Amino acid sequence: MNMLEANMRVVTDSINNTVRLAAEFGDESTKDLKLYTSLVERLCIIESKMANHRKALGESAREQTVESFDQCYESKLDNKKPQVRGHKRYKEFVQFAKPLLNPSLDEQSTQERNDGDDDLVIEGDDSNSIDPITKRPMEVPVRNKQCNHVYEKSSIEQLLEQNPRVRCPVMGCPAKQYVQRQFLEVDTRLQKQLMRERAARL
Repeated sequence: MNMLEANMRVVTDSINNTVRLAAEFGDESTKDLKLYTSLVERLCIIESKMANHRKALGESAREQTVESFDQCYESKLDNKKPQVRGHKRYKEFVQFAKPLLNPSLDEQSTQERNDGDDDLVIEGDDSNSIDPITKRPMEVPVRNKQCNHVYEKSSIEQLLEQNPRVRCPVMGCPAKQYVQRQFLEVDTRLQKQLMRERAARL
């Protein structure tokens, strides 16, 4: 993982933590979804521009002279404005933050998705709140759509960075395939349940 990607992850995690705190303890002024999405949009623009420059550098590397390198580099640069709304980081953030900060906007679609799933989260059931990897309480639970098991987002991502060929870490999981990022989805319903439980203990 390169330095930019590592820094992007740190900043994104910081924004996610701020959103969680705002949702749990903040007033209306701190629950402005646009404020946080604008920050994530800037990150996506920086990341897209860096990827654009990296690609242009790679395609220009074989040039023999400074002049031909400069010409090739400039011709390969894509000067279009990045489409951040389609950026993976942006979509993941909105999926995470929208139900926390604007639950009324997401309530109908969440209800439709979870219809018939009322027993998925059981009040006070520790197995739903403890990360199977770190054995610590989860902050951002992600559900593996391949096997339906849940992990802490940061711990499963760290595990995948260390070894992309990781199977579900839940003991006895019947899934044989490796965990894949595209099948990990923030479980906003469980996240709100965990936030309610933490607030009740305060």
